[in-house]
Amino acid sequence: MDRARDILTNLSVNVTLIACILKFTNILIRRQEILNFNIWINRLDTRAGSIEEQECLRSAVRTAHRVFYIICSLFSAVIWLAELVTLVSKENRLICPAWYPFDWYNSAVNYAIANIHQLVVLLVNISQNMTSDTFPAFHMLVLTGHVKALNIRIRRVGANMDQSYEKNVQDLIQCIKDRQLLMKYVQTVQKVTSAGIFLQFFATGIEGCIIAVCVFFVKGDLFETMYLGFYFISVILEIFLYCYYGNELMCESQRMTEAIYSCNWIGQNKTFKKILLMFMQSTQRTMTVMAGGYFTVSLSTFVTVMKSSYSLFALLIRVT
Repeated sequence: MDRARDILTNLSVNVTLIACILKFTNILIRRQEILNFNIWINRLDTRAGSIEEQECLRSAVRTAHRVFYIICSLFSAVIWLAELVTLVSKENRLICPAWYPFDWYNSAVNYAIANIHQLVVLLVNISQNMTSDTFPAFHMLVLTGHVKALNIRIRRVGANMDQSYEKNVQDLIQCIKDRQLLMKYVQTVQKVTSAGIFLQFFATGIEGCIIAVCVFFVKGDLFETMYLGFYFISVILEIFLYCYYGNELMCESQRMTEAIYSCNWIGQNKTFKKILLMFMQSTQRTMTVMAGGYFTVSLSTFVTVMKSSYSLFALLIRVT
């Protein structure tokens, strides 16, 4: 039983490390495109003129900060609970079963070296995972904030009765340009993050079921049960962030058609109405991020990944 648990634990850790390396390789390749995100954000930020629009953007930033702190706390808790499991163990035990070119089991000094080595490696790994897992979700969050701000601007078009028809047409055209800029931003985010998110879907499906199987090999150890529980939540949270904020972006972009219809278009001239109609037709294309070019990053995809993970879990339980 212990051997089976060690094999599954090592498999889970290796899947995490391999996925992390591949995600960072993708980030390195796309580094210049990621830096260009600042250009899109700065251009869109200047368009938020009203207090209500600016509050949408500030709210997105505050949410990103809170979520990042929560993730830092959760990931750190996983590592320190894993270390606590080794410290309270009746015999020398490592966080992850591993081979070393020295006898760490019967030597206190060698055991300390091996244990500290694993602790440092895992701390570096979680810092890498936090950065690679949060930046796609946070860009989707920022995009959602800008879409909300644009919807507010669209609803205000034509509201000022003192403005001329020509000025209202210009305001509407500027809203169309803002949406085109947002679409380019979405396409760039997808291009940069698509492969990494698809890889994380695959890794989470495997890791989730392995961790669940490992729970069956815990012999009433409270700290180890807590460690596996926090680890499972952390693994699931990695793709939940993508899917939740991807779903929010999709839903908010679908509200743009309603925002267009809510503007004061009735009393405008024919030019305004023609442009408005074309604008409304263009919004039928929802802003979505695709993982690997095949899977929509949404809550429905999250449920699909969880179902696949459960199917693999049921298979592993039978085998083990």
